[in-house]
Amino acid sequence: MRTAATRKDSRPGRTAGFTLLELLVVIAIISVLMAISLPALGYARKLTQRVKCGSNLRNLGIAWTSYLDNNNGRFYQAGNASVNFGGWRGLREWWPRPLNPYVLGNDPNSLTEQSAQVFACPADRGGIPGSFLHQKAYRVHGTSYQTNIFLIGQDYCDKFSEPTAELDAKIAAQLPGLTRQRVTKRDSLLLLVGDYGWINQWKPKPHVRPEYKELAEWHGKPDYHNLAFLDGHVAFQQIRKGSYVAPDYYVLPFENLFPLAREVQGPVP
Repeated sequence: MRTAATRKDSRPGRTAGFTLLELLVVIAIISVLMAISLPALGYARKLTQRVKCGSNLRNLGIAWTSYLDNNNGRFYQAGNASVNFGGWRGLREWWPRPLNPYVLGNDPNSLTEQSAQVFACPADRGGIPGSFLHQKAYRVHGTSYQTNIFLIGQDYCDKFSEPTAELDAKIAAQLPGLTRQRVTKRDSLLLLVGDYGWINQWKPKPHVRPEYKELAEWHGKPDYHNLAFLDGHVAFQQIRKGSYVAPDYYVLPFENLFPLAREVQGPVP
């Protein structure tokens, strides 16, 4: 004896599967779900990259502390020191990399692009002024990060513009042989090292074209960069153009020059 269900399934013209209308409804639902989920997935990916970058910078901050402890508090100072402080040789093959032993604990000469990943920000997209717009900073310089130019040497302390000439000269006079003992005691506000683009964002002279600046904002928020402070903490920090001394950070390490710096930079927004 056939059941009602069996009779229903055996009716002529009845086929299994979706009708065209049902298929269109399913496609529409999937499209809506994708439209909702893709931005969330993109944000989650960027957040993961930012967290990994912050972890790298935390390790670099610890390495800087160890380096200073072993060198009587004296900062490494040399030409191009802001990018050759650590990492692999990069395309420009700058050397030495004095921070490497404190980060990786192995022969710094053996480092390769694959083995020095603590110096690589996963969000690194480049944005290097000059001929390297789309080349990753990690590949060009051997590191995705730049150290504060007012800690590591005067080769970058040039006269950005006439209004800063007096301040530049006074900074340059205090930079040689700089030690941790001679900088501001408020080390929780003093910027140490951060995403490559933070220094280009900070410099007073508007010499970086907009496309470079935008590309170097790796974490998707204009004017913001991952940075490690001298006390070791890491923050996703807004960098204000030309502000040597801001309420939430210092670029300038010399408190005796703060009054002149505030005069030069004007009101901080």
